[in-house]
Amino acid sequence: MHFDFEKARVVGPRACVVAVVGTLMPLASGTLLTMAYGYPFLPDALAVGTALAPTSVGIALRLLGEVGVLQHDFGQAIITAAFVDDILSLVLFNILFSLTGDFDAMNTIIKPIVGILFMGIAMAMAVKFWPRAINTYILPRLPKKRGEAKVSSDDEGLFLIMMAILITYGTITHFLGTHLWGCFIAGMSFACLDPPNHKGHTHHVWVRQTKRMTSWMIRIFFACTVAFSIPVQELLSFEAFWKGSIMGIVPCVASKVFCAPFMGKARWVIGWAMVGRAEFAYLIAQ
Repeated sequence: MHFDFEKARVVGPRACVVAVVGTLMPLASGTLLTMAYGYPFLPDALAVGTALAPTSVGIALRLLGEVGVLQHDFGQAIITAAFVDDILSLVLFNILFSLTGDFDAMNTIIKPIVGILFMGIAMAMAVKFWPRAINTYILPRLPKKRGEAKVSSDDEGLFLIMMAILITYGTITHFLGTHLWGCFIAGMSFACLDPPNHKGHTHHVWVRQTKRMTSWMIRIFFACTVAFSIPVQELLSFEAFWKGSIMGIVPCVASKVFCAPFMGKARWVIGWAMVGRAEFAYLIAQ
């Protein structure tokens, strides 16, 4: 919902370059370092490099929103780069599994291509179709509530549309690669909805209805997936500590921090914003 299509046209090409560099550098450095530790290229080293490649769109959004720079050019560059980074990482994810097993052209090539085409169509609809359809045809036809209602019928209708698009897009992209694509595109579908004098209302409607559930579901997700899968005894060993420290400093952090040297004064902000990892990286690691 925070995506600014006008600014994305300006920063988009450079942001895509940041995404490519920010994907290939941790992939290469993580793979080479794992091989230096004595592990084979397939599947161990390549799996580590692939797990370090994605950037968390959610973490970047939260940080930019908290400091109030989300609508700046470099803020939109970060969001665009993180999104493209995740697309590239999913392609790597499919390639990794095809190399470690029987090659499946449908899952490795065709589905990611169809998914990318679907996202392109959905982004075009976010600009050309949904604002007009919702503001002109759907919301004006909803029956209005009498008196002063805590939640207006327009807000209720808007939230229902949000949930419907979220579930639909998430389901479609789930079968094409990952539901995360659909969730992100569903949010982008409402980025152009607010009129100039009422910016932020759509986001407010969403947050008002989901903030409590989202807060608890995030805690449960990380506790019941990531935390439960960590081998604590191996994690606390000296070997895991020194090898993990080097892995964290170089492929995990440094390769992202230095991925935007051509972005001017904002290069370090963009680089550090690309460091965050989240659920997709854990999915690959598992």
